[in-house]
Amino acid sequence: MSDMRRKEKEITDKAVIEEILREQEVGRLATSVDDRPYVVPLNYVYSNSKIMFHSNNDGMKMANIAKNPRVCFEVDSGEMVRGDKPCDYTWKYLSVIVNGKAKIITDPEKRLNALQQLSDKYAPGKGKSLTVEDMAKNPHLSLVEISIEAMTGKKSPVKPANF
Repeated sequence: MSDMRRKEKEITDKAVIEEILREQEVGRLATSVDDRPYVVPLNYVYSNSKIMFHSNNDGMKMANIAKNPRVCFEVDSGEMVRGDKPCDYTWKYLSVIVNGKAKIITDPEKRLNALQQLSDKYAPGKGKSLTVEDMAKNPHLSLVEISIEAMTGKKSPVKPANF
C-alpha cells in the first residue's frame, strides 16, 4: 500500500517505474549510519529487478553499506516551467524512489556481468572484452547490488511533451 499524499502524482504501473529506472543515467544513493544520512550521486544499471553500481572499496558510501545495508535510491528527470509570476512556476518531473538492501557482489562471474551491464549502458559495445582477470587487476573495485524491497514512482500531474 502506498502512503503517497498526492495520489494524482503517483505512478502505479510497475513497467513505467522500471522504464524510468532503466533510462536515467544518474541516481542518488542514500545511506545512514548512527543517524547520520549521506547521499551521493552515482552511475548505475537497473536489471533483473536489481540496481547495480560500482565503487572504490574505500570511502563513506562503502563504509556505510558495511555498517548498515539498508539504502534508499532515487532517480528523477524534469524541467522547470516558467510563468509570469513566481507562483506560476512549476516543475514537470518523473521520479522513482527505491528502498532496499545493498550488498557487495563477490561471485566473479556476477561481478563481471554487473560491470559489463554498466559498460553497455554508459559505453555501449566496449564492455564485451572485459574478463574476470581484468577485474582482478583492480582490487579496489567493488560492485554492489541493491535488492529492491519497495519502489514508488511519482510524476507531475501535467504531462510535458517530452515525457
